[in-house]
Amino acid sequence: MTKLNNYIERIRRMDLSIGDIKRELREFRDETARSLDHTETAAAIAARRASLRRAAARVVVLVHNPTVWSSLDELVRLMDDAPDFEPIVVSIPHHYSGLGPNHGEAEVHDVLEAAGVEHVRLPDAAIGSATALLRALDPDIVIRQSQWDQDVDDAFSTDALAWARTILVPYGTLNVIQNVPWGDPPVNSAVDTAWHRACWLVFVANETVLRIARRDSLTGGRQFRALGHPKADAVREVEPVWPVPERDGARRPRVAWSAHHSILSGWNDFGVFPEMREGMLEWAADTPDVEFAFFHHPLLIDTIERPKSPVSPAEFQDWLARWNALPNTAYWMGLYASAAAAADVVVTDGPSMLSESQILGKPVLFVERPGHVPFNEIGEILAEGVHLVSSAEEARARFGDILDDDPLAEVQRRNVRQLFGEPGAAGRILDEIRAQIAVERGEA
Repeated sequence: MTKLNNYIERIRRMDLSIGDIKRELREFRDETARSLDHTETAAAIAARRASLRRAAARVVVLVHNPTVWSSLDELVRLMDDAPDFEPIVVSIPHHYSGLGPNHGEAEVHDVLEAAGVEHVRLPDAAIGSATALLRALDPDIVIRQSQWDQDVDDAFSTDALAWARTILVPYGTLNVIQNVPWGDPPVNSAVDTAWHRACWLVFVANETVLRIARRDSLTGGRQFRALGHPKADAVREVEPVWPVPERDGARRPRVAWSAHHSILSGWNDFGVFPEMREGMLEWAADTPDVEFAFFHHPLLIDTIERPKSPVSPAEFQDWLARWNALPNTAYWMGLYASAAAAADVVVTDGPSMLSESQILGKPVLFVERPGHVPFNEIGEILAEGVHLVSSAEEARARFGDILDDDPLAEVQRRNVRQLFGEPGAAGRILDEIRAQIAVERGEA
């Protein structure tokens, strides 16, 4: 028994010793991680300070979402014409919300090529070379389309790009809702994600957005500038394209139907495509003398593929086949602003279309989902310029009342003047970037 007790005591002491070793290893690991983090941060700061030594600032523009290229198009073209900038556009894959493998670079390439934009390609299969590509391009400044790290590969994340000066020109013209809190602790994700905080400059449309950024962001909005929005200017100048084929040369009334992606619950909860799809199909089938173009947020298809989607991929394809079979309908996958510009009335559930439809001066039937995230002060202004309805059937009933004479037309013009100001936002943004480069170089 004595020998057994002695043996047990040795094992107990050994366990304690192993526990001590494990604890020390955890502490060492944590301390090493903190040291590495501090080292990487210091190296990133040093790298940023060492840049901007060229006569022309090299700006890499990462493009993963072709549908919102208009937010950057004019700015890149102005840089290309300027002797003090060297823009390099790169088409990259995406995986919206971090779902699925990286994909979609070919679509980006097609849009940029059609627009005559020279660019470097990073095909889907080459995503493993993303870091090597960035190192080879050696930019002073990086512009990424989205504040969401989850939309792109880790090589293009906030942390991975800490060594470069980063710029955000938001892909949407305005945030119109009391933004969904993000992170832990929660932040206003419209102005205070990790990308916002790390950015050298963030450009927003107006002083109201700037005031929100100063109020709600950790940095106090110091990197934000309110100079208008290039996308608003692009929408103003967009070439109308109506995708429904002509039948007999007659000009029929046109409805552009835009569907948002937020058809699940727990995000901003605006999307009503599941509830609207049959009503819109019935409206189109019953009124062959009205034409309908359907388009949607690029994330809608990814959302439909989620397990909790109220519409399965097979159900969507079945519905789409019935929609496309009608002689007066089209499924539009081009620039949505082009179809909206060619329409007479816009039907939408999407918050971003509240602003862009009004820039185009189109009557808007806004199908409002009960319980969506509330509008912020900007959204409340824009809501004054649209007609609120609750269903496809109600939109159909109201359509004739606003087709030829929208009583809210003057309200829309006031909203656009107030929220976007004069055209020329891309030029003002370029001037501000140039001014900040001069400050960094000690020339200002």
